[in-house]
Amino acid sequence: MKTSLPASLLKIFQKTNNRAQAGIAILSDKVQLVKLSPAEKGYKCHFFTEVELPAEDQLPQVLARLIREHDLAAAKTNIVIPANRIQSTQIESSELPEGDVQTALPWKVKELINIPPQDMVCDYIDMPLQPTGQGAKTQVLATSRGYLEAIINPFHEANAEIGAITTEQFAYAKLQTTEDAAQLVFIQNKKADAVLLIVKNQEICFARKIRNSAVILEMTPEQLEMGGSDSIAIEIQRSIDYFESQLKQPPIKNALLSMLGDNTETLITALNQVLPVRTKLITIDDVEVPPGLDIRYMAALGAAVYLEPRVTSKQEVVNEN
Repeated sequence: MKTSLPASLLKIFQKTNNRAQAGIAILSDKVQLVKLSPAEKGYKCHFFTEVELPAEDQLPQVLARLIREHDLAAAKTNIVIPANRIQSTQIESSELPEGDVQTALPWKVKELINIPPQDMVCDYIDMPLQPTGQGAKTQVLATSRGYLEAIINPFHEANAEIGAITTEQFAYAKLQTTEDAAQLVFIQNKKADAVLLIVKNQEICFARKIRNSAVILEMTPEQLEMGGSDSIAIEIQRSIDYFESQLKQPPIKNALLSMLGDNTETLITALNQVLPVRTKLITIDDVEVPPGLDIRYMAALGAAVYLEPRVTSKQEVVNEN
């Protein structure tokens, strides 16, 4: 079995119909919801909200409330689960189990992932690009079956449909609207390691976590200007070099930052002084958004369109450096 985007962690819950599109992003301290419908060009957002998540064990109650109060029984909902609930590893593609992969894979990776095999739900992705001269690698993603059941049960009880369950990275990739131009996406949430992606044609070609990066949100502008942004610049440059030299790809056109805070513009200015690509804040290109809907909701927006055909543009992204 070969999987390409869109790829969900639990394919058994994927269905198709003509219901409204909803996206839910579960974060460490809140749950976000957006509802979209197709528009003349792209999509229109009719509603968005976020509710506090005081503790993880209250997630079923929070989801039940969203389903009830916002009529998700009349929608098809795709869900992004938080990064701290996902573990991943790579194996040789030739090592994939034969037969019932979904059943056998947890036992194959049990020494590489810290989830008991009997509680593990896995999916895998054959990466679209492979390093020259190396054996093909497969990325394995895993989460807890018990955690998924806590998400799924409120939907089943309300007879509400789940279209797919996926991760933040794949939701962001689905938002790309530029065709045949690789883009680097740097995602930094509060109290979380940053995620760095290189996306092309809505496929993840490269992904990595950058540990201990959340401190950048707490730095003063002076600290950033005096070298506080250097570690981020180095990680971005290393990723660009790997993509272009090891994966033999054309130059990346730009770097998109998804982060909020008082230091965002200062960081962008600092990165533009040292990086060979134009760095700018990520935008929502093909969704008609109401006031207040900003990049905080990117994962939920990506979830909402996750299983939908996407319109892409052949227009080249201009490198303004």
